[in-house]
Amino acid sequence: MRPWLLIVISGFTLAFSAPSGAADNISAGPFTPDEHTVALYHFDEGTGNEARDACGDPEITLRAHKQALWGERHGFGATAKFVRTSDDANILIGPINNDKLELRTCLGSFTVEAWVRYTGVFRQDWGNTYGNICGTDEEGFSLPHGKRSGWNFSLHNWQKKDRLVPSGRLLASGSAFPYYGKGTTIQKLAISDRNWHHVAWQFRDADQTHFLFLDGKLFWKWAVPRPRRMERCDIPFQVGGFLHSQDPPFQISKGNFAGEIDELRISKIMRYPVADRLSIIESKLPVAGLQVPYSAELAVDAAVGVITWQVVGGRLPAGLMLDRATGVLHGTTTGPTGSRDFRIAATDSAGNKDEQTFTIQVRGGRILSASLPSAFVGLMYRQTLQTEHMGAAVRWQILSGALPAGITLDAATGKLQGIPRAISTTPLRIQARDARGQTDHVDLALKVVPGTLRRISPDKHTVALWDWQGPSGKLIPDLMGDETLTLTWVNMTGDQRQPRTGWGLYPNLIGGGENGFVGPQHSNKIDLRTCTDAWTVEAWVKRGGRFSHYSKNMGGRHFDFGHICGTYDNSKRGVWELYLSDHDSPDGSMAPGVHFLGTDPDQALMDLHPWKRRQGIVGAAADAGIRDTEWHHVAWQFSYQNNQHQLFLDGKLIWQMKTPDGRKLVNNRKHDAQFSIGSRLTGYARYGGGFNWLGRGNFFGQIGEIRISNVRRY
Repeated sequence: MRPWLLIVISGFTLAFSAPSGAADNISAGPFTPDEHTVALYHFDEGTGNEARDACGDPEITLRAHKQALWGERHGFGATAKFVRTSDDANILIGPINNDKLELRTCLGSFTVEAWVRYTGVFRQDWGNTYGNICGTDEEGFSLPHGKRSGWNFSLHNWQKKDRLVPSGRLLASGSAFPYYGKGTTIQKLAISDRNWHHVAWQFRDADQTHFLFLDGKLFWKWAVPRPRRMERCDIPFQVGGFLHSQDPPFQISKGNFAGEIDELRISKIMRYPVADRLSIIESKLPVAGLQVPYSAELAVDAAVGVITWQVVGGRLPAGLMLDRATGVLHGTTTGPTGSRDFRIAATDSAGNKDEQTFTIQVRGGRILSASLPSAFVGLMYRQTLQTEHMGAAVRWQILSGALPAGITLDAATGKLQGIPRAISTTPLRIQARDARGQTDHVDLALKVVPGTLRRISPDKHTVALWDWQGPSGKLIPDLMGDETLTLTWVNMTGDQRQPRTGWGLYPNLIGGGENGFVGPQHSNKIDLRTCTDAWTVEAWVKRGGRFSHYSKNMGGRHFDFGHICGTYDNSKRGVWELYLSDHDSPDGSMAPGVHFLGTDPDQALMDLHPWKRRQGIVGAAADAGIRDTEWHHVAWQFSYQNNQHQLFLDGKLIWQMKTPDGRKLVNNRKHDAQFSIGSRLTGYARYGGGFNWLGRGNFFGQIGEIRISNVRRY
């Protein structure tokens, strides 16, 4: 497993605990459901194996994994009790993918809170304490198949201290919130006793800020965007721990709570004040489009009575005004474009006042489309050009270049459509003009590739083929039927496949190293030894961009090298690797390349790659690299007869070389490295283990069909 990405207090060195009594703004007894309550568990059943929602929704009833345990608290009644065991017996399990429990009904803000009493051992999870209170993200431990997303509310220690703080985590498309040492500490509070404490986690969309409370006191906050709304999570809602069932099964007890939990409530508002005086919320204002209607509402905390708004410094962009009664910025910007700073004051009925500086970016209309997906000879092509900040009635025009035969541009809709007739690469300059006279143009290239590339299918020459389709995103079979070649997750990240319209679902790799797939350790097929005369290794790939999701964690390193597939990894034990790289690229583009190793050092064939070995480039060097984030087909061919390596991009030969460095290819290497896709491993990896966390070689983007053949196909 990777290091936990959690909310913690920066520089935590406290040597005392928070008070065990409730603050003034916390109920001294059980919570009462109101119009803002999404779910509420009193745990007042006291017997049996169920805990019911106090709002009366039977769909979110919790049931014990094996046997519920119950405690008693004066003034509150029964409590849910948990004893840490490896079989997860006491954990309470709710439904899968319920909108309420996934916080989807909490559109503008939420509060997750509970009363907890931790009685377990500190630092018992590999030197840390991880006490899960509730949520639907659990490190993938209980996900045999399906999609992992959701959230988690828990207790954690920090810097190996015998003190606990509440923590919140949002996970979506592999993203996690937040990171060690981030955020702002308001005051130093922690739990270091065995008493009852109230813990709360709040989030507000307006300023994308998370707030953590202990016993009614705000102690930490951090502004970080909420991940995009996820429509699916296949992990059940869990209270008091994590299910640890896997295939093959294992139980490690990590994360299971030890103690009691009571009065667990989810609300669609922020229940607890985050300011003790009138404060304007420091929200980021949306961009204003030139000559496009604009509206943005300002808000405050801790107001008394009516608010009066006023511009007290700087000037609003021309065409915008501030409604003094509602705090709404509205109007239609008339120019100029650029950034405009101004200062806003808010005054409430009690005479309290606050000021805040805001910035609005005014931007002209522009074309968003920066590239075009490839078209296929003989197959229908449809692609609509996109704009932003342009008014209605946009008209499109080709300023230079000519569309491939069979393709047309609709001037009113910006739709490119038709059936291309021949392979080509066409440079185009396209202009958009709106009804107000705004114009923008963009230089694009429309590539038409062979129709045979549209679908990689099995035939008599196919050694192995993975197409990623089917109900499971965890077990990816070889379409030729060899079960030993089934791919599995590198780590327990869940089904990370994302759609490619009209094609299917394909792995979405975000650069961290745990989203890849692994196959067997020993396979003559994978090591290309059954390809006695020649082979072709090919794949569809889509770059994610220059900077991966984890680039900030890697010192701002950009995506410069991506392992597509092969057995060669960061341990340098395997045989071969097909990759993308921009190393020594003349223009930053990424080209396909290959490594291939024999047993002896003088049998190594490294950097079989256009930018490293330019003498092998066939045709124009500009055609050898990938500059956009569209899907591309890459292929590597080898023939024993002439000892020639060839690389193809979108069906076109871009590089070839016979006997590189005067060395013939020798396929004699013995190893125990796994076949891997999307991530260069550091060791054995299957649902965890030696995956390459934040290391070099992790692919950023999507990978499509992969086929190994025993002939040269191109």
